Amino acid sequence: MKSLAFAPVLALIVAAPVAAEKDISPELAESRLNGCLLAGSTAAPRNDLREAVVSVRAFCAPQIKRVRNDRVAAATAGLSGVARKAADDAATRKLNDEIALVIAKYTGLTL
Repeated sequence: MKSLAFAPVLALIVAAPVAAEKDISPELAESRLNGCLLAGSTAAPRNDLREAVVSVRAFCAPQIKRVRNDRVAAATAGLSGVARKAADDAATRKLNDEIALVIAKYTGLTL
């Protein structure tokens, strides 16, 4: 019976990080992504930049998703149709390029 009393508390503890994640600013999300890229790059494979990028992107997937969503929302505000899709694609490509460049810088790898 006591375990049922702790269920709401446990639910709040588990849900708190998710709720807190939604409230962070785009600037903080960018900072967290940069920190994750740095941390991931220290453990990334060192024999090939492409492998390093794949490894670090997998490690930082939640941060990348958050920053991508923020950037796409900013880039597509007020747009619709083809223009919205083009802005979404451009923002995503720019972020992907930036991520690859940062990983190359942190790992010292080149193509």
